Amino acid sequence: MDPRGLPQLSEWVMGEEAGGYHLQGFMSANVAVAEAVALADLYWPEFVEYRDCVFLGFRFDQRGVDEWHDRLPGDPRAVEAVVNHVHLWDYFVLASDPEYAALPGLAERIAAMWRAAARAAFPDRRFDVVVSDGSGDYGPTLSMTGI
Repeated sequence: MDPRGLPQLSEWVMGEEAGGYHLQGFMSANVAVAEAVALADLYWPEFVEYRDCVFLGFRFDQRGVDEWHDRLPGDPRAVEAVVNHVHLWDYFVLASDPEYAALPGLAERIAAMWRAAARAAFPDRRFDVVVSDGSGDYGPTLSMTGI
């Protein structure tokens, strides 16, 4: 992902010879620890095991999961797909076309982190993390299920 097209980062972009934007300068001026912790939860989630399923911790609600199990009896992967379905538009406020354009790449990077986090948490299980560019949905979307 190239940050040079994002308006909020434009003042932090340095010349090509400097290697792009200055991450430390941008973050120390714009990102509070609470924001970083919240982003860490999205990027490297905790997981909840419940009823033979694995759920993203930030999406897990026991009552809601129980309702989905009732609606989709005998199909735990379908329950995971519904609960572990994340629209990035619900997590980020987009103010410009370059920000909209950056979301599909961000979704791919988040998916890679979810895969790694799931492998680290459950080395004996396999997971499928799917990324949709949002053309047929509500913006760039990620979903995670067991295989």
